Amino acid sequence: MKHTYHWKEEKGQFTLYLGEKPILSGHAEAEETETGVTVDSRSAKLCSVRRTENDLYLEYETGDGLVLTEILHGTEACAWARCSLRMKDVPWVVTGSLKPLCAHGKNDETPYLWRDLRAKMLLVPYDNDMWMRYETAPLRAGRKSSDVTVLLREDTREALLMGAMDFDVWKNAVACPGTDARILEARCGQGASDESTHDTQPHGTVKGKEVFSSRFMVMYGPDWRDLLEAYGEQLRQEHSPVSWEHGVPFGFNSYAGLALNLNAENFQESADFVYHELMPGSFENHGETFINLDGGWQRIPDEEREKIRNTLHSRGQKAGIYDAPFACFWPLDREIPMMPGHTFSEIVLRDRNGEPLPRVDRAVPYDVTHPLWAAWTKKKAEKFLEEGYDYLKMDFLSHAGMEGVHFDPEIRTGRQALHFGIRTLGELYSPARTGRPFFISLSIAPLFPYGYGHARRFSCDAFGLAEDVEYVLNAQTYSWWTGGRLYQFNDPDHIVLQRSFCMLKDSSEGEARARYTSAAIAGSVMLLSEDYARPGARERTRRIACNPQVNEVARSGVVFRPVDAAGSNACPAFTADMDGTVCCALFSWQEGKKTAEVSLARSGLPEGTYVDLWSGKSVETEHGRLQWTFSGPDAALLRYGKK
Repeated sequence: MKHTYHWKEEKGQFTLYLGEKPILSGHAEAEETETGVTVDSRSAKLCSVRRTENDLYLEYETGDGLVLTEILHGTEACAWARCSLRMKDVPWVVTGSLKPLCAHGKNDETPYLWRDLRAKMLLVPYDNDMWMRYETAPLRAGRKSSDVTVLLREDTREALLMGAMDFDVWKNAVACPGTDARILEARCGQGASDESTHDTQPHGTVKGKEVFSSRFMVMYGPDWRDLLEAYGEQLRQEHSPVSWEHGVPFGFNSYAGLALNLNAENFQESADFVYHELMPGSFENHGETFINLDGGWQRIPDEEREKIRNTLHSRGQKAGIYDAPFACFWPLDREIPMMPGHTFSEIVLRDRNGEPLPRVDRAVPYDVTHPLWAAWTKKKAEKFLEEGYDYLKMDFLSHAGMEGVHFDPEIRTGRQALHFGIRTLGELYSPARTGRPFFISLSIAPLFPYGYGHARRFSCDAFGLAEDVEYVLNAQTYSWWTGGRLYQFNDPDHIVLQRSFCMLKDSSEGEARARYTSAAIAGSVMLLSEDYARPGARERTRRIACNPQVNEVARSGVVFRPVDAAGSNACPAFTADMDGTVCCALFSWQEGKKTAEVSLARSGLPEGTYVDLWSGKSVETEHGRLQWTFSGPDAALLRYGKK
């Protein structure tokens, strides 16, 4: 029997029940910026109560005429809370701080999770820039997670999820206030933006007759993994991601291997190697591969790029290009390409004193609401489409979300600007405009707003050493659930099998196997990146990238699920059911001999024989466990059943 989430109000606090079990209690707070008046549901006067089948509406009023409305929703699937602010007899309010739910345990009837010193909070980074990583950490005053968190027990998996559902106005966060680590505040605006969101300016305010917060979802259950997947499903139902019906992209990306040594000759040679030596060995999907230019493509003359594209298209390969539509890396006095008489200084975002914002990652953010930015961005899109590109990597998208003063006065927050900018790009590269399959990959980008690209990279740059494998798997551990829900594909970044431009040494064969496996289990984009002029690079790539059984896993698009949380690290074990075929990926990123071990009961794996798709060796489960011994950094991709 399914239980329903429902709310009750008592003395300015609201208690959420799942059936008859209380899950949490909480209150709401909001601040009117121009008057400095704050309203708190615990101290304001309750002046109106209205209940419908699934919703409870509460109105609280201060003596100054400030009205806080709390909307509380509950069904079998989930609950959510939302608040709004208005002023009686005044045509508008201005606010930069709304907290629709400041939650805590009510009493001994609520889950012990609220009082358990072993409970941890999932910290979700705002974006994937600057090698941000996920982690679960003990509750502590001041802890903050962007947009969503789960309060969980790592051993039992019991968890409570709080996550935003709206991403078009506010930066959102779930945070422990500085006064109490046992409270989780759902924050919109102030308290959600700081250096972790790359902001140097205060969060913008919103002005209106009535200003609404984001909705924040609440769910409770026995497994934190189920809750995150259910959260993703709820969001997918509200806004479906753009779809891609042509399978997992396989191919090559120029950045990690060639970087700024990129030229027409080595790029064409890379494409030829993929076509002549890798595609016949199963490194392809539907007989296609994508050969993508990354940053620095401008150093290849237009006529040379046209020649390469024609060669690619003549043999069924696809061509990709790169853009950083929201970030200005150029001197501000430089003329904007294709926009004669205009300089970059005209379209960068400025602070309240009219000064350009400081550079982040070497780039000043553009003001995406400026008509000149829109005109230039449209010209770039038309150029890429006219030239026949099939794939676009968009980088540094976080820049559009930085707080500042925008050309359009109706855009008052960074997230409004980001939502506007990314939606504009979606329209420019929509199927209606492209007239052909055109893949959009978001590289450095916030997790939210979601759904405007076919893929989003879930980590920052990752290369080919054991530390890169662990870093990518940290993202897989805590954001696997976004694949197929918020984005059709998680992107594990370009796959380096020997050496990138920034690696000080070659990776080992085991590290290369682990790096390839980490991409294959992400249900993801499979783009190699290498300098194939390096001795041994071609031979190793043929050995690793031409394994038909591993490539079959990658082509399936199935996202492997972590067996466990892992603090600030990565889980070493992931599982998946591929149309009835059970698989388990095991990893080691440590030097020396190590035995990886998985409990069958905890992982849900069946007893029996497992075959490693890399070595062909088989292993039997024993004593309720699956074990595999590594001699150094490496991976095993185990499929249930006999050879």
